Amino acid sequence: MKATIKIENGSYGFGHTWSLVLTKRNGTSKSFYLGQDVKFCSRVLGMSPSYIVNQIGSGNITEPSVNTKLANFIIDSLEITKKELFNLEYWAISAE
Repeated sequence: MKATIKIENGSYGFGHTWSLVLTKRNGTSKSFYLGQDVKFCSRVLGMSPSYIVNQIGSGNITEPSVNTKLANFIIDSLEITKKELFNLEYWAISAE
């Protein structure tokens, strides 16, 4: 199962919101709304964005390989498998 982060502009014209997208080999996908990037990092993961950047090796999360590293880092930090995560509601891990 492939994991990526979908990045969108925040609703107030600043910041970004994230969604975690899981895609199975058969093409079935499920998206999980995470919320504002900084809020998700601090409230859900309990980590600063700079710490996460250091862990994944780059802050360029629009780069596909870095984006995948971020998605997998989030899943690993939540201590849940992709299969278990796929069975949750789309809002279950949101910061908002």
